[in-house]
Amino acid sequence: MIELIFLGTGATKPTIHRFTSSLAIRYGGEVILFDAGEGIQIRIAQSGFSVSKIEKIFITHFHGDHVLGIPGILYTLAKNKRKKDLHLYGPKGLEEIVYHMRRCSYGRIPFRVVIHELEPGDIVKAQGYEIKTFKVDHGEKALGYMFVEPERWNVNKEKMKEYGLKPHPKFKLLKEWKEVEIQGILLKPEEWLIRVPGGTIAYTGDTQFSEKVVKAVRGVDLLIHEATYLEKDKEEFELGHSSAKDAATVAKLAGVRYLFLTHISQRYRDPSPLLEEARAIFQNTFLAKDLLKVILKKGKVMIVEE
Repeated sequence: MIELIFLGTGATKPTIHRFTSSLAIRYGGEVILFDAGEGIQIRIAQSGFSVSKIEKIFITHFHGDHVLGIPGILYTLAKNKRKKDLHLYGPKGLEEIVYHMRRCSYGRIPFRVVIHELEPGDIVKAQGYEIKTFKVDHGEKALGYMFVEPERWNVNKEKMKEYGLKPHPKFKLLKEWKEVEIQGILLKPEEWLIRVPGGTIAYTGDTQFSEKVVKAVRGVDLLIHEATYLEKDKEEFELGHSSAKDAATVAKLAGVRYLFLTHISQRYRDPSPLLEEARAIFQNTFLAKDLLKVILKKGKVMIVEE
């Protein structure tokens, strides 16, 4: 099970309704942050996720609405007397950005901030999951990220019922692809195990429509794509961003299961037209909002709080 919460879903500058870009994934007791917009500590406190559980922060690019929350997180962790390392990942230039942020702030950081500069195609391997990077179209260095849960093998419950078997400690060995004997029955992994695919979540950060993004996110369970504006308003916005129509087109071409729209411009006090525009192309679209919680389990999405 992958638990996701949107911490900031607005574009450019925070409002009382939408803070700037950030989302968190909780998996296996660890919290992984993607982007850290201004004031995002408030949303973390409201979310029920613990700032002390943050192990890694992935930054898509260096615009202020994606990075200005980093100093606050560092100094909150310092006040909480954190000792273990904090790992920050992002495009080339991240080390310099964090260096200058720390120079502009006062106070000692009693833990090590480990910087990892990434390029498209890099894979960060962690305990029980991977983070893959891909190229987006928002300046030269901007990255998107994909959270990948590995596949696993479960014992076939129908077969257990057929043979009258109940859960057994030896099932652990069976899942390690070893033959075991239970109640006089020889269990072979290839006959008793069924494959359970892992979940996948892709997050674009900022991007305009890109065939590279379509290719990178093909077949993912949950795509989080920016949708700054409506298609009719495109000429009023800077290049490098997407309309709701663009986001839905990516989702349709890539064959994803679910699409969540984020990075909504503050001009849309009522964002429902963006959802309507996207659903005209890709029906399984949802509009993200701050503190929206989503669970991804066995390829299915459940919204647990709206």
